Amino acid sequence: MQIKNETNQAFTAKFLYTDSLKQVADYALQHGKFNKLNDARKNIDSAHLSTRIKLDVTRTEKGYPSLTFTTYRPKSTVIVPKTMDDMREVRAVTIVKKVSMNPIRYALEKIIKMGNNAPKNNLYKRIVG
Repeated sequence: MQIKNETNQAFTAKFLYTDSLKQVADYALQHGKFNKLNDARKNIDSAHLSTRIKLDVTRTEKGYPSLTFTTYRPKSTVIVPKTMDDMREVRAVTIVKKVSMNPIRYALEKIIKMGNNAPKNNLYKRIVG
């Protein structure tokens, strides 16, 4: 997945392209945190080479930000996955912040946190396993 933006920086990661991820990358660029996001991506990339992560950002009924990280791995019969049909869903982890805030900012903070000391931190272990 690549997300191109106005400054020709690309956010390439083990993340599958979603509108939520594009919003996070755009938010990071607008607020000067793209380098932190890219460093987190590099740390996340360093392990579990075949794992892909999909991010969905929503709000709960009470207006709290909710993030769903869905992890995919290739099916056992596939050597090099080329489509989503070649992948199987491993787990979906939903994280809800009990304080009202910008959900895109919250997603950026969680991705950066997941990239800190990956794959040894607890958030990374919980999502990627």
